Amino acid sequence: MSLQTDLLIHHSTLQVASDLDEMATVVEWFEQFNCQQLPSQMWIEGQTALIEGFTNAVRHAHQHLNPQTLVDIAVTIDHNHFQICIWDRGEIFDLEAALENFSQETSDRNFNPLEHEAHWGCIFLLKLRIDYGWTVSYIREAEDRNCLLLKKAIFN
Repeated sequence: MSLQTDLLIHHSTLQVASDLDEMATVVEWFEQFNCQQLPSQMWIEGQTALIEGFTNAVRHAHQHLNPQTLVDIAVTIDHNHFQICIWDRGEIFDLEAALENFSQETSDRNFNPLEHEAHWGCIFLLKLRIDYGWTVSYIREAEDRNCLLLKKAIFN
């Protein structure tokens, strides 16, 4: 019999309206994951990614939807991974193409991120992926939902 190595340490979900005023609720809820199983730097990266992902869901994915449209969030910590999922009900968006585009642009030494304010989220997610080892994906799921998946291995 093999030992299960992905034993769940912590899992929680949250549903909030598609409203930036809900940010305080989201940030307060996320505090529960500031625990000794996560290095503090990883928790800060995750919190920043959560804030960016939630903001993108509200400002972009749900911009033409009713403000009561729900944003679903789930965070899971097991012995190997820290994972954040943010679901929206917006149109399909090709995050991979956007990240590839910004990967090329940011490699130009004349690139100025201040000229790309509307795309800071993509630039940040690209940095998380390249510089900090996060898995970043955005996929269309059943029920016309999209999931922004943010995942990082925990090294003890």
